Amino acid sequence: MAKIDVSDPKALKAAVESYLAVYPGELINALQLWYQGLGGEGVPNPGVTKRIQDAIADAPGWSDAGDLRDERFGVQRSFKNSNMKTVDSVGNLLIQHMFKKDGFYKEPDGKVLKIVTSEVWNLRCFEVVNGKQVGPMLRIHPLSDRAKALVETAP
Repeated sequence: MAKIDVSDPKALKAAVESYLAVYPGELINALQLWYQGLGGEGVPNPGVTKRIQDAIADAPGWSDAGDLRDERFGVQRSFKNSNMKTVDSVGNLLIQHMFKKDGFYKEPDGKVLKIVTSEVWNLRCFEVVNGKQVGPMLRIHPLSDRAKALVETAP
């Protein structure tokens, strides 16, 4: 995307809404949008970050989700796409909306798994025992019988 003048509120709002209209995820934060959607370089100053946050908050279908941890940017004020669906317009299943990242799921045998990544081709998980991740990373196909048997649970 071409560089925009972030001090121009109308240009910033238009650029943010344009990017959010095609953004495939459910959650976003200002730093993520700065780098991915606006082609930003370096760390934006707090004023620019605030203007981006305000533009996201004003975008149709997006609402404040509070402070959430992002694996790349740390804890950030995040926004949720309330129009997100589990199936796209072509009928493709959007696995990342079936299983929550960092969510805990119980298997029928009582093992608790923490989902660290949810992708179309696999769920990457770790078994959790006494609040700690143990053993090797497990890969489970999200449409497998094993994945279908997982039940969301508390940590």
